[in-house]
Amino acid sequence: MSDVAPEAARELNVRSQDPLCASASLSHLDDELTPTGHFFIRNHFAIPRLDPSSWALSVWGEVERPFMLRYEDLKGLPSKEVVCLLECAGNSRSTMQPPAEGVPWDHGAVGTARWRGVPVAAVLEQASLRPNATNVLFEGADFGKERTAPGVLAPTEGSYAMSLPLEKALHPDTMLAYEMNGESLPAEHGYPVRLLVPGWYGMASVKWLVNIRVLNQPFRGFHENDYYVFVAEGERDTPIGQRVTTIRVKSLITWPGRGGLIPTGTHRIRGVAWSGQGVISQVEVSTDNGRSWHQAALQEPQSPYAWQRWEYQWEVRKPGYYLIRARATDDKSNTQPLQAPWNFRGYAVNSTHTVPVTVRPGD
Repeated sequence: MSDVAPEAARELNVRSQDPLCASASLSHLDDELTPTGHFFIRNHFAIPRLDPSSWALSVWGEVERPFMLRYEDLKGLPSKEVVCLLECAGNSRSTMQPPAEGVPWDHGAVGTARWRGVPVAAVLEQASLRPNATNVLFEGADFGKERTAPGVLAPTEGSYAMSLPLEKALHPDTMLAYEMNGESLPAEHGYPVRLLVPGWYGMASVKWLVNIRVLNQPFRGFHENDYYVFVAEGERDTPIGQRVTTIRVKSLITWPGRGGLIPTGTHRIRGVAWSGQGVISQVEVSTDNGRSWHQAALQEPQSPYAWQRWEYQWEVRKPGYYLIRARATDDKSNTQPLQAPWNFRGYAVNSTHTVPVTVRPGD
């Protein structure tokens, strides 16, 4: 059994008990900021129990001044807040046909929170990078052996670790986060310190961070090179698979819900949209099985990394069965496809969200 406290997921839909993976209901994704209790949980191993009084972050490798950073010392450094969306790379996996390998996520493995922490660049500046530095490895305290499908390459036991190219690690908004929505990180979200990588899928934002190692070459590790890679039909897991990184453009309908029963009249269809490549420029809604599309009203984002809320006034006079679809486009002209390309582990599924509803005669 997992050592996760049951209350950690009491308001979420549990997809896996050990390790704990739990998603939010679409109705809980309506707010600009996702309450911590409604924020999805994705673990690979059991949650490590870390004491901030003894916790220390090792910073070493291709640096001139390796050092250990204590929790209170980190909190004493100049900090910043970033409103940032995190989306699990496997979000919406359960919609992919044929079924893909992995945790059967619905659409709720995504959320937007306000994070406070210290830029990684400020910490690496203290260590003084050597000229040959090219990549930065971030390692968590969580440890174990990954479960994989039968016949699929399996790792030896190890800790969860991911690297970033130096340019991404030094981005001013890539940070060591110690607060979420104004409070210390909960245990299930990486207490005492986690990495936050805006614009990339959540697997890059390593939790329970204990080790930063600066490298002079690309990192080679199971999760980065064998697990979080795109494997298309007819391909095999290889060390040169395309790594999962930037979040693809996507929108979700948060109301009405799937199978909703609503009366004839005027209704406010609403949802959220986001992209790791830019801000959302438009969201379109179809209520006639995709034959015509209408532009929704789009709110401004709280930050370049936050989702944007949208709504569309739908006047429906005729009772019957309807399909509501929503698709987003970002300012780099990326648009949601009707159907995302299939891949073995169901990563980066951004198919156009479709919600069936029944309209009954009004009172």
